[in-house]
Amino acid sequence: MRAKNVGIAKLSDLKDAATIKRTLCGLLDQIEDRMQIRLGPNSTIMIKPNICYVRGYETGTTVDPFIVKCLVEWLTVNYHPGEIIVGEADATELDVEIAFKMLGWEEAFSGYPNVRLLNLSKDTPVEVDIDGQYFKKVSMSKSYVESDFLISVSKLKTHTMTRISCNLKNIYGANPTKHKAKFHRHLDEVICDINRVRLPDLCIVDGLIAMEGDGPISGIPNPLGLLIVGDDPVATDHACARTMGFGPNKVPHLVLAKRQNLGSTDYEVFGEKIDDVRTKFEFVPLWKRFVRAAYARFLET
Repeated sequence: MRAKNVGIAKLSDLKDAATIKRTLCGLLDQIEDRMQIRLGPNSTIMIKPNICYVRGYETGTTVDPFIVKCLVEWLTVNYHPGEIIVGEADATELDVEIAFKMLGWEEAFSGYPNVRLLNLSKDTPVEVDIDGQYFKKVSMSKSYVESDFLISVSKLKTHTMTRISCNLKNIYGANPTKHKAKFHRHLDEVICDINRVRLPDLCIVDGLIAMEGDGPISGIPNPLGLLIVGDDPVATDHACARTMGFGPNKVPHLVLAKRQNLGSTDYEVFGEKIDDVRTKFEFVPLWKRFVRAAYARFLET
């Protein structure tokens, strides 16, 4: 089996839109040459961005809509798709329609007639048999399941429960169930089960402004200036973990995904070398977060 591919680019100017677009499109051109994307005209493309909360991309919490806008334009020029769907699901503390409006997604794509913003939680449901470790079958968005090509656009950030939140965790968010917190006791298994429904065909990681510490929502923004693309979610997340200074074998859902053959850790890196861009991310485990909160409450009494 041919090795998978992960591309990394480092930007010094995070405010130059032209440079961001040129860099991302360059990475996409290279990954396209390596993986040979096959998409016919009028295909339906689903883009799943990480929009987990109503906080802007500058906080490190959510994906920059400009990244997805550049991706849409690259797809339109190269493949002439029939429809591009930008889909995200509601979450315990997220109403997707509000997030689309407040975070600039509606404005970003108002002039793109072939782009549709979709709340995956309100789409027609279809039941998918997966025989997973937690779910035997799961209800998912019909548009998500039946799209011709799935692209994950995740954020480079820490997570108090999963250590990292990149592509595998982003796809977990496609589960249309709103109150996903009920799955936290079995989070690693559920992450893999939702990826088992369908794996992303292409992975993009927005690390322009990453997040470390108490992620995925309350951490510290880290302006790394990184863009990462890959043709395999396990390979891409493996490279992301190394870039963040974490041992991939210390990320339980990543280990489980590899064991379940949801991707490969045999990959080639092009562009920047991981050793040249590696940054040691601060990580706050869940137990430490609880201790800090309890101590803060104690001081208030």
